[in-house]
Formats: sequence, C-alpha cells, structure tokens
Amino acid sequence: MRVVLATESYRSSSKNPAFSGVAIFVERLARYLAEAGHEVMVITPSPEFFDGPSTITYVSLRSSASEQIGKSCGGPMEERPLKNLTVVNLPSWPNPFRSSSRIVAPLGLTAIKYFLQKFRPDIIHLQDPAEIGITVLRAAKKLRTPVILTSHSYLEFSSSYLQFLGPLSGFAEKMLLDHIVRTYNECDAITTPTSVLGKTLKKLGVLPKIYTVSNGVELDKFSPGFPNSSIMDKYSIPKGKDVVLYVGRLDKDKSLEIVLKAIPSILPVSQNAHFVFVGDGSSGEEYKELARKLKVDERVSWTGYISHDSNDLPEIYRLAKVFVMPSIEGQGIAALEAMASGVPVVAANAGGLRELIKNGRNGILFKFGNPKSLSRAVVSVLNNEEKAEQYGRNGRLRASEHDLHNSLKNMVKVYEAVIR
Repeated sequence: MRVVLATESYRSSSKNPAFSGVAIFVERLARYLAEAGHEVMVITPSPEFFDGPSTITYVSLRSSASEQIGKSCGGPMEERPLKNLTVVNLPSWPNPFRSSSRIVAPLGLTAIKYFLQKFRPDIIHLQDPAEIGITVLRAAKKLRTPVILTSHSYLEFSSSYLQFLGPLSGFAEKMLLDHIVRTYNECDAITTPTSVLGKTLKKLGVLPKIYTVSNGVELDKFSPGFPNSSIMDKYSIPKGKDVVLYVGRLDKDKSLEIVLKAIPSILPVSQNAHFVFVGDGSSGEEYKELARKLKVDERVSWTGYISHDSNDLPEIYRLAKVFVMPSIEGQGIAALEAMASGVPVVAANAGGLRELIKNGRNGILFKFGNPKSLSRAVVSVLNNEEKAEQYGRNGRLRASEHDLHNSLKNMVKVYEAVIR
C-alpha cells in the first residue's frame, strides 16, 4: 500500500520538536507502516524556517541514504534510518498561537499536488482540517484518491484560541464548526480515538462512516516500577515528595490554570505534595507567572520538553503518586501512558477521558474547569494509599486494552476497508 499522512505537526527535528499528541500519533503510524513494507509519505511543515522563499525539500529515505527528488533551493536534507518513508517538508514559519505547530508558506501549499502526483498514493490520511489537510483534500479529489481523516480533538481545542475575539468569538466558533463538518463530509471515512467523540461528530452532522481506533500505548515502555532516583536530580525535582504530575503541551487549550489554582487548597491537607509539569508551549511563561502570583511556585517544578523517545519519560511517570489531565481530550495519550505506568489518574469529566477513566475504579473524574473539584479529587488519592494502589492496578489493566500494536493494525484495516 502507498499511504500519504498529511499533518500540521510532526516530530521531524530534534532542533524543533513538535510535542503534541498528533505528532506522536503520526510518527508512530508512519514508522509502523514503513517497517511493515508499505510506502509512506508524510507531508508536513518544515521543522525550521528555510531561507529561500522557493525552498521545498523532498526527502526520500532508502537504507539511510537521502535523495532529493523535487526542486530545492537550499533547504536542509535529513537522513532517517527507516526504509520506505518519505518526508516532504514544506517551507513554514512558527505559529504565534501554538508553539507545536507551524504555518506553511503559500508556495509550499501549491507544491502539494506535484508531490501527490509523483507518489501516486492508494489512500490519503489527514490529521487536521487545517491548511495542509484542506489543500491535500482538494488535490485528492482531483486525483480520485480515497481520503480518511482522524479527528483527534473536540471543538473546545480550537475555540480556546478564539477567545481574544471577545464578543465575536461565538460567531467565529460557529463558522469554525461549519468548516470542520463540511471538511469531514468530503472525506470517505473518519476515525476517532474514542467512540464518544465519534458520537459527538454524528450529532454535529458528520456523515461518512466513523471508525473508532485508539491512539494506543506502548505497554512495554510505560510500565509500573520504581523510578531511578537520578531522574529527580536531573530535573531538580525534590526527593521524598508526593508528586502530582502533568505531561503535555503548556498551551491554552490544556487548561493548566485549573491545576495551579487548585494547589493552594491541596497543600494544607496534603502537605507533602509537589507538582511537576513536563512539556513546553506558548503559554508556559503565563502559567509560571500564575504560579508565582498564587505563591505556589516553590511547590512546582517545570522540567521543560522531554522527548517522547527518551528513557527519562517512563521514569518521570513512575515518580508520580497521581497524574492530572485538566483539559478536554479526544482520548489523551499522556493519560494512557500514566495508566500503563500504574499511576492513578485524575481527569476532567469531559471529552474522551470519560471513556478512558471509570470514575472510582481506575481514577477520578472531576468537574471540568473547577479547581475545587480537582483539588478534592487529588487529595482523595494522595491521602488514601489503598485507594491509590487500586486505581493504579485497574488503570494498568484498562491500558492493556489499548496496546499500541493492535491500534496500528486496526488503522491498516480501516485503510483496506476504505480502499475496497
């Protein structure tokens, strides 16, 4: 099979890593498909700005040798140790609203049809109804190539970036929703990581068949165990503390202000608690300033970005007494990883997390947007070791239903069904 993965976010550079669930999802899928012998092309923004305005880099990966096939005017070439994987880096610049994504230059968008004609895919898999996704979809229609789209998130993800419009934000949200539904209805099939997200899309008027395919989790990598104490020294995390952990982007849509506002009411009753935020993002400095204003900054550690491939990340999870996820997620890869690591999860009672977390069995669901509700949930885990251990064991069992290899195989089955 010849598969195109079109995405606004891809972890294609250690210099400028895209730390997002979509980026992780696409890279894992691309690797799996390539290793299984399929021909794969990833169309994505360049990891850093190219000097030449007409720069388009087409990187073909064959036995660790890079070959430039398209037109290039000075763009960097990258080698990757995977056969059958081609990465098209379209010239781009940073997105001022979201640090893990980039905006593609107009020239890059006009080149997409050329690359699709050159590659001749059997199926195209979109990740976002944004500029690359829309352009690829239009080209696919002309080439009569089947298209599927994975819906990774709820509308709240995008609407959180529209609040600066003030009284016009409601109108902008409606226009955005109409655009999303219209785009989805041009596809041949949709996949969602949870069935609850699929049901939401149907209610909104999405017509193509919707398949549920979990994001999956690497059960061997993320597993229960005792952490290496050196990890605390490396990231300046105080020893002997009850770690409350968050892993992910530090962006507006992640609602981390809810966690920070809950800390003052957690500390008096769970005095040994210490909060660790892993990740980077466009709102990082705002969150740090809020911690200072709330006078809880001494009880918070910010590790910065840690690569998803790093051996440090599983060790960080093993440090935690509880994992918090305050945002509305399509599923939540980090929550799955925490569960696989045997860590109790406290998550917002919203979105796909409601399907992942069974309240009072493998974690606790709190009222979305409510710091007091989050505070009560965290305290109930930290102050009840027996309950915490039960949540951790049940979470690991629940995560085992989402084995990554099975999820990737299920995605290939969707491709085969759509192509037929």
